[in-house]
Amino acid sequence: MKKKEIVSLSFFLFLILILIMDNTLILSNEVLIAADLGIYFDIIGIMLGTYTIIHGIAILSFGYLSDIITRKKLLIVAGFLWGGTALLHVLITEIWQLFLARIVAAIATGVTAPLSISYLADIIPSTARSKAFASWSLISTIGYLIAGSFALSFNRIPYEELEAAGVSENLNYIIVNYSHLVNTWRYPFFYLGILALFVSFLNIFFTIEPKRGAKEKGLEALLKEEKYQYSYKIKISDLKFIFVRKSNFFLILNFFDVIASGLLTAFIFPYINLEMGISFSDPVGLLAIAILLAFIIPLSLFIGQFGLAHWGDKKVQKGDLSGRVKVATICGILNLPFLIIAFLMSPNVTRKSFFFDTLSSTGIEFWVFWTLFSLLLGIGLAFSFGIAPNWYSSLIDVNLPEHRGTMVAMASFVDTFGRAFGAFLGGFIVTATNSFSTALFWSTLIFGIVSTCFWVPLFFTCQKDFNAVAEILKERAEKLKSKE
Repeated sequence: MKKKEIVSLSFFLFLILILIMDNTLILSNEVLIAADLGIYFDIIGIMLGTYTIIHGIAILSFGYLSDIITRKKLLIVAGFLWGGTALLHVLITEIWQLFLARIVAAIATGVTAPLSISYLADIIPSTARSKAFASWSLISTIGYLIAGSFALSFNRIPYEELEAAGVSENLNYIIVNYSHLVNTWRYPFFYLGILALFVSFLNIFFTIEPKRGAKEKGLEALLKEEKYQYSYKIKISDLKFIFVRKSNFFLILNFFDVIASGLLTAFIFPYINLEMGISFSDPVGLLAIAILLAFIIPLSLFIGQFGLAHWGDKKVQKGDLSGRVKVATICGILNLPFLIIAFLMSPNVTRKSFFFDTLSSTGIEFWVFWTLFSLLLGIGLAFSFGIAPNWYSSLIDVNLPEHRGTMVAMASFVDTFGRAFGAFLGGFIVTATNSFSTALFWSTLIFGIVSTCFWVPLFFTCQKDFNAVAEILKERAEKLKSKE
C-alpha cells in the first residue's frame, strides 16, 4: 500500500476502534451500574438485548448506505454522534436515561461492521482476506481489552471479600457496604467521548476513499489505472436476487452459534466478579486472571484467529474454494466439548471450589484445577475465534463487491438477534438460578449443536457460488477493457 493509503486506513480504523469500545465500557462495570441504579441482571439483560437489536438494525441500514454513499462521510457522522452521546453519560441518574443513551450509542456504533469489512475488502488483496480480517479481529480484541482495563481502573470494589454462593447476595453486600464507590462507571465514557470527537475531526482531513472492487483478482490490475472505475452500485432491485446464491442463506441465518457467546459477552464481568469471586485489585485474583489469560491469549487470538484463518487462506490458495467454509465448520464443531466442560467446572477463587461448590480444593490442588479450566476455556475459545475470519471471507467471496456492505450488514443484523437472545435469556436464567455458569453451560450445549446443522449444507453450495461471482467479475473486466 502507498503511504497515503496507510495513513488513511490508520485514521479510519482508529475511529472505528474507538466506537467498538462502547459496549465494553458497559460490560466491564455492570456490577457498578446495577448497584448504582438499583437494578438486577434481568433488567441489564433487557437493556443489553435492546442495545444489540438496535445495533443490528443500524448495521443493516449503514450496510446498505455504505454501498451507495462515501464510507468516510458515514464514519465521521457516526463518530461525532457517539462522542457527544458518550459525554452525556456523566449526567445519567435513572435507568430510563441509560436506556435512551444506549439506544443512541447503538445507532452510532452500527456503522462499524459494514464499514470496516467493506473498507478492508477494497484495500486488501482477495487472497489474503482471512488474515486481514484476523488481524483486524486481533486489533479489535486488543481494543476491547484496553477499553475493559480502562473502565475497570475506576472500579474499586474489593470482590475478594464476597463470600456468598449466590449472585444476588453478593450484589446486595456491595450496595450496603460500598455505595460510595458505585458511581464511577460514568467516567470512562466521558474521557473516551472526548477522544472520539477529536479523532472524528482528524478523519475529515486524513481519510481517503478506496476504489470499490480494486482488490478483486479479476479487476485489480485493471483498476490500478486511474481511467478505470468500478461503477457498479447496489440497487433496491438487487436485494431480491441476493438469496439466489444459496450459500448466503446458510451463512447469514446461522445465528445460533453466537447465542452462547452473546450471553458470555453480556455477563463476563459479573461472572468473574460475583461468581468466580475475582477482584482485579487482589493478588490472588490477579494471579488467577494471569493464568487464565496465559492460555486464552495465545490460544484464542494467535492460534484461533491467525492460525486457523491462515489455514483457510491456504486451502483457498491451493484451489479449494470451499476451504474457508470447511475450516469454519470444523471450528464450529470442535469448540463445543471444551467450552461445555469448562463452564461445567464453575470455579470460585474465593472459596477455592469447583463444579458448583461440590469440589473444594486447597493449595496446589486448586491451581492445578484452575490451570485445567483455563486450558479448556482457551482451546474452546481458539476454535470459536477461528470461525469469524473464515466466515467473513466466505461471505465476501460469494457476493459481488457492490453487494458486500449490505450482505455483511444483513449477516451481522441476523447475528445481533442471536446475541440479543443470549443477553435476554442469560439475564432471566441468572435471575432464576442465581448462577452464570448454569446459563453458559446449557446455552453452549443446546445452541452449539443446532448451529452445526447450518454449516454442513455449505459444503454443497459454496463452490458453485464462488465460481458464479468469479465469472461475473471476469466478464466485467472484459467490458471495461472493451470501452477503451
